[in-house]
Amino acid sequence: MVSPLITPFRYAIVEDEIYRGAYPKNRNYRFLKRLKLKTMLSLVPEPPVPELLEFCQNENIKNIHFQVNKVKDNVPLNYSKVVQLIQIIIDPSSLPVFIHCSDGANVTGLVIACLRKLQMWSISSAMGEFLRYLRGGVISSEESEFVEKFSAEIEIPCTIPSWLWGGHVTFNKHPTLKLKFLDPNMIEQQEQQKKKSKLIVEVDDKRVGANLLEDLLESSDKVPIEYDERDEVIEVDVKVSRTLQALALEGLGYY
Repeated sequence: MVSPLITPFRYAIVEDEIYRGAYPKNRNYRFLKRLKLKTMLSLVPEPPVPELLEFCQNENIKNIHFQVNKVKDNVPLNYSKVVQLIQIIIDPSSLPVFIHCSDGANVTGLVIACLRKLQMWSISSAMGEFLRYLRGGVISSEESEFVEKFSAEIEIPCTIPSWLWGGHVTFNKHPTLKLKFLDPNMIEQQEQQKKKSKLIVEVDDKRVGANLLEDLLESSDKVPIEYDERDEVIEVDVKVSRTLQALALEGLGYY
């Protein structure tokens, strides 16, 4: 009889090739094998049990243990460890990855909440996701403050997963975190693309303005000749005159 596929407690898909949950048991190994993991991040007080290490070795999974104390009154993590974890998670060479702590709740949740900040989620959205995995349904003030004050420097690899900013940089500065790009061209290419797009828009605007003015000059009709009290002839091209004024106000000019 084939054994059933049983997910770890509090198992969930965070993003494509990123999974989270509680400490894997023997009954979960068959399911985890289906994920074709490259990395397992164990955020627990003691090194993983021999059975889990043997499973990782047999499946060619790199197990990385981060020593994390049991959750009591204070946050059992520090920002340095969170930065290391995030940099592993956003590195495509580490994926697929399974992140777990003892119960899959507080410690794992804090790491994911900080990852969401890198993804530019709002604090309320990140903490709302965090809350869904807590036993008591209450986020401590220390945990909330930990996520809100997370503003460390993150190293961004030369290639990033598609779920991170759509797979490419679309901004000049991150709103809350400091970023260090291992490939400076990621920013330079973005700036060049923006300048190129802006130039195309400006050229198109001038071209439209010039074409519009040329068409008006060719098609405008002269208004009838008018005479003043001294019988002087005043020829006024009303349409062209007003069009020139309008274009001048819009900054297009006539060249």
